[in-house]
Amino acid sequence: KENSSSGCVKYSISTMSSTILLRTLALSNFVSAANINSRGLEEVEGYQYIEDFSKYYAKYSTCFKVKIQENNDDQVEGNSYFYNNKYHAQYNTYAAFNLCEDNTCTGGISDDSIGYVTELQNYLEINVEFVQEYCNACDQQCSNRRLEDNEDNGVVVDCDTCRDQCDLLSNGNSNGYDEANYLECQEAVDNGDDDDIQYYMAPACENGKLIIGLFYDDECTVNSKKDSGIEFKYDTFSSVQAMCTPCDGNDEVCEGLYGESVHCDGATAVENDENNFMCKKYYNNVRVMTYARRKKNLHFWGPVLTCVMILFGCGFCSQSYYIRHRNKKNDKAEPLKDNEHGDSAAQNQSTTPEIKIT
Repeated sequence: KENSSSGCVKYSISTMSSTILLRTLALSNFVSAANINSRGLEEVEGYQYIEDFSKYYAKYSTCFKVKIQENNDDQVEGNSYFYNNKYHAQYNTYAAFNLCEDNTCTGGISDDSIGYVTELQNYLEINVEFVQEYCNACDQQCSNRRLEDNEDNGVVVDCDTCRDQCDLLSNGNSNGYDEANYLECQEAVDNGDDDDIQYYMAPACENGKLIIGLFYDDECTVNSKKDSGIEFKYDTFSSVQAMCTPCDGNDEVCEGLYGESVHCDGATAVENDENNFMCKKYYNNVRVMTYARRKKNLHFWGPVLTCVMILFGCGFCSQSYYIRHRNKKNDKAEPLKDNEHGDSAAQNQSTTPEIKIT
């Protein structure tokens, strides 16, 4: 029994060490390629770095997971984390954003193929704080009343747009937990039916949307694919995803994240080829989301266009039917008119008295 317990302890320590090593190795390439700002934005042939951010706006694009690989992955499933008598895949989660040139972020994106990818936790820590401060300043500066001391905390807001962008955060769901309190990996407050298993909670990605996920490990890399059983508001995450963030005066949100991110030109990393796998994930995810949006729009416009075409076809057939039968009626009426004129002439001739000249 002592040998068995000792073996379990050694195995647990070994597993924990392996997990930490995996995470470190997985992030090393990302950090080395992403720390562009510290090297003064090195010039890359064919790629122009942005220097003046004052005219740009940052907009959330998507999120995705990247599997952590190890040389000794089990050959069957390619997974490296052994837990509860089963191998599981470990993933790091990333967020991507675009830079726009209009204050609605509905168009004018500098380049649809360019995406900036950073760790999800890093992205949320910066943007959640910004959204909360921005919407608080919007409420104070753009409402009918202003602070008595006229303080705005140094946050510049556009009253023409901020009310709509902050409406969900200001007047959203009042029930449920605030997801902003779960930006770091932490023990789950409720384990549901599995009381003997300690789960962990952290931000996660589901079909390109931000949620709070339930994980097996304290690094939050092994998703349990189970429901936490907790109802979250998701007002903050929804606001982060919808916010069109002005870069002017918000260096940390735009220029800071820009310098720390991996720049993806389509499916290719701009600086470091070792990050191409990450950019491929980003590019494929954007393509899937774009297709889903188009399909959704098609589901709406498809029936509308079908009805329009049916009405147009019915109108065309009715018009053709009317013209054809009108012409036939006219063709039948013409001989009668000729006959009537002939009879009238004959009648006039017969009724005209014959005059004889003597």
